[in-house]
Amino acid sequence: MPRGRHIGPGVRRAHPGFARQRVPRPQAAGAAASHFPHTRPITSYGTLLTRTHSLRQRPMPSVPTADSGTARAYAKRAGFEPLPGYTLLAPLGRGGFGEVWKCEAPGGLHKAVKFVTSESEDGRGEERFGQELAAFEQIKAIRHPFLLTLERVEQLGGELIMVMELADRQLQDRFRECRACGLPGIPRDELLAYFADAAEALDVIAGKFGLQHLDVKPANLFLVSGHVKVGDYGLVAQLEGPDAGNRGLTPRYVAPEVLHGAPSSASDQYSLALVYQELLTGAFPYSGKSPQQLMLQHVSAQPNLSGLPPADQPAVARALAKRPDERFPSCLGFVQALMSAENGTALPNAGMSIRRARVDRSVAEM
Repeated sequence: MPRGRHIGPGVRRAHPGFARQRVPRPQAAGAAASHFPHTRPITSYGTLLTRTHSLRQRPMPSVPTADSGTARAYAKRAGFEPLPGYTLLAPLGRGGFGEVWKCEAPGGLHKAVKFVTSESEDGRGEERFGQELAAFEQIKAIRHPFLLTLERVEQLGGELIMVMELADRQLQDRFRECRACGLPGIPRDELLAYFADAAEALDVIAGKFGLQHLDVKPANLFLVSGHVKVGDYGLVAQLEGPDAGNRGLTPRYVAPEVLHGAPSSASDQYSLALVYQELLTGAFPYSGKSPQQLMLQHVSAQPNLSGLPPADQPAVARALAKRPDERFPSCLGFVQALMSAENGTALPNAGMSIRRARVDRSVAEM
């Protein structure tokens, strides 16, 4: 195969690198959207504010979601070598921006490979391809222990090929495992430990690089050796850049200001708070069944926090404030408030104490 133009190190995913592990109820490869509907990013939201305002007069136009359309066969096949020495082993997932495979890299190492093509049935392939490439340029120089590592990027014709770190699994897999065992969600102390990792990574890209991830959701939080790493950087945007208000979105987890086309330094915090309640309790703060209903509720409805422990409700309510300036100064500030809340179910935990001390130190240094 001819060599493509080498771009450099960075990352992004539709359902990026995660290795399958045995859980009480094994899930099929396409089961990721079953408990998390409406999680597929929508491309270009410049007109969504107008649509949301007009909902009171007429229904919003339909938009594609993860569970719309018919199942399609994977474009790649096991045994194929997209790059010399990289052999595809098994599909890991796919979404609106491409498909991801587990592969064997030179030296026998296992990696994840994401493919983004400029061709698509909806005619937006070039737009998505350009968005992925732009996001990669934003994130490629950033290194952090809680960011999923991108190791190689090649552009071959009309296809972008990204080789990245292979995670153990997604945080949503752990959630399903807990549900299968009869729990409402991930135990609180365990979840807070994961969120301390994710919050630290999000604050680094926001505070040091002026970026927002803009696609924080259970499918984009990856478990690696007991820690969470944030991945899937396809919607990453520079807050001061010309395209900050003209990128895709995931209706279920989008912040109100993003729907206004003006993401802020607190947009990821809003999404993180939604994910926290969902993974802890199994209940989402908004009741909308369609992307249109969810987007309207993000802009104008109050979240239902009744399923949360009472001690958690004030912190989550603040993180879900409609106005970004009314939220916590940082994602770690939000997690610190949760860790400081009195909770009758909390048990002494050395690992949790270490993470709490790390969070307190990081917040003090901001």
